[in-house]
Amino acid sequence: MQAESSAPRTESQRKGDQQVDVLIIGGGLAGLAAARRAHGAGRSVAVVTESPGSLPYTSGALDLLSVYPTETKRYRSRPWEALAELIEREPLHPYGRVGLGGVRRAWDDFLAYLAAGPLQYQHRGEENQTIVTPAGTIKPTFAVPATLAAGVEAWQQHRPTAIVGFAGLADFSPEQVVGNLRPRWPGLRAIRVDPAKLLPVDRRPTPAVLAAEFDRAEFRERFCQAIEPQLEGARFVGLPSVLGFVRATESCQDLSRRLQAGVFEIPLLSPSHPGMRLAELLKGDLWDAGVTVLQGAPIRRFDAEGDRIVAAWRQGRTKLQRIGARAVVLATGRFFGGGLEATPHGVHECLLNLPVTVPFGRDDWHMSTFLGAPGHPINRVGVQVDRMMRPVDGDGRPRYRNLFAAGALLAHHDWVREKSGAGISVATGYAATEAALASLPSLIE
Repeated sequence: MQAESSAPRTESQRKGDQQVDVLIIGGGLAGLAAARRAHGAGRSVAVVTESPGSLPYTSGALDLLSVYPTETKRYRSRPWEALAELIEREPLHPYGRVGLGGVRRAWDDFLAYLAAGPLQYQHRGEENQTIVTPAGTIKPTFAVPATLAAGVEAWQQHRPTAIVGFAGLADFSPEQVVGNLRPRWPGLRAIRVDPAKLLPVDRRPTPAVLAAEFDRAEFRERFCQAIEPQLEGARFVGLPSVLGFVRATESCQDLSRRLQAGVFEIPLLSPSHPGMRLAELLKGDLWDAGVTVLQGAPIRRFDAEGDRIVAAWRQGRTKLQRIGARAVVLATGRFFGGGLEATPHGVHECLLNLPVTVPFGRDDWHMSTFLGAPGHPINRVGVQVDRMMRPVDGDGRPRYRNLFAAGALLAHHDWVREKSGAGISVATGYAATEAALASLPSLIE
């Protein structure tokens, strides 16, 4: 939608209106990281998101950069070295826009915050780590919550490990995990537990039911009594990611102590409790800090004065709510997040109709092979920004001088193949916010 000029408002419309220094649109990792940075600088902040964001559908592990160059599918064990190469070769890439120093500052701050929190995120210096997936493959990543950490160690050591599943739990097969990994991990074996012996008679073993039960010490004790005779000397125990909603780290540590083995989660595809926990931590900390987080209702239009956005209008139950802002950070994602829409006529940015960098014609979106390198050109579409993270037109001019963009919405990256999604979100969320903060004095009349 186009920004509109300011219009008179009725008294009923003004009720509930807000005024903030920084308005962030989008509730994914980029938007939440941006909000944390803005609040940390002492500015008033509001986050508006129509959906919960993509974090609940992620593994909870944080990728920095694992594959580069993508056309060679080269896995990189030292992501910072690969990142420096990427920045030199691709200055329009979001990492190129932020710069190596900016990425370092953002990640150092963000990871320090996560390490000190209840999820106890861990990383290993400059190196990528490897986690086990529910498909029985391995995945490189940079930082993991404590509930995944023992799995990194188990893979590195290839020690005797039991993969535990629950009869009736869809989307996780310990036999599949073991069958695919055993050629490289001979000490791997599968165990199945009958949840009917552990759960009340009226409860099905869904991920949500199991997570709620694992939050309880009594259930953990019964679970350990059930599987301990089957471990046969296993040094590690892997489970689907159902170790709790609010006490997952405590649950994992308790199970490790009871079983005298390193216990770890294997992230499910959906729902992903590690991703949900990360989203709830970020939003909860923002709420506790007094940041306004508005979820569930979309932005309908914007007010602009010249080359500045001065307000966004959010759809409420009975009326529009006006949120005035001195700076706006747009972090609405690509197609999945609703930031972009593909039609027979092209790709469009959904809120402000910003210019989108896209292959010229639809025939250029495709390749002759589905998973061919270096990837389909459509995977690199998005909004192009200048060095200040402001969306620009084809001539490089910013559409609005107080509008900044971050996350998957940005052009010139293929985060899926690069395995760089979290890195881009955190780095550009911080960079866009820092640019917005630096511009505030000149924007205040």
